[in-house]
Amino acid sequence: MYSVRDKRAVRHRGLLMLLLFGLLTGALSGVILGLVMKLLGQLTGTGVYVLLLNVDFIGWLPSIRSELFEFLLHLSAALPLGILFLVLLSIWSSPLRLGLGMGAAIACCTWIPLTQLSERTPSMLDWSAFMMWVSGHLIYGSVLAALGYVWMTRGWDKE
Repeated sequence: MYSVRDKRAVRHRGLLMLLLFGLLTGALSGVILGLVMKLLGQLTGTGVYVLLLNVDFIGWLPSIRSELFEFLLHLSAALPLGILFLVLLSIWSSPLRLGLGMGAAIACCTWIPLTQLSERTPSMLDWSAFMMWVSGHLIYGSVLAALGYVWMTRGWDKE
């Protein structure tokens, strides 16, 4: 029989695992998305990588920013999404469907606003850039799914 203290310890361990693995999931998927977008941008000359990192519309940020600074801001969005992904796996037990769904939703919900907020980004009507944007985010979703599969097969989702 477990005592109340033992049950709390197990619950705290589960939350700690969720946070740590969620942060790792967000970091890895965000880094891979960044690398994919950078590669696609360099190969095609489209501004998809600029679009990914662009924060021109945040007025309180310094006007001169390094690529590393902008990439870290990108990761600051990816980290909590990794945690959210693992939490949502308790509702949708299919990591692949959830990962691809999140990737597609993020791509489609961010395309129009982000392309409108800066002159440096691709045109909203640039369909090749849009397809690269969606493809990159589907790769992002696939990485989420792979890490979600690890999360579930290790039994960490049950803690």
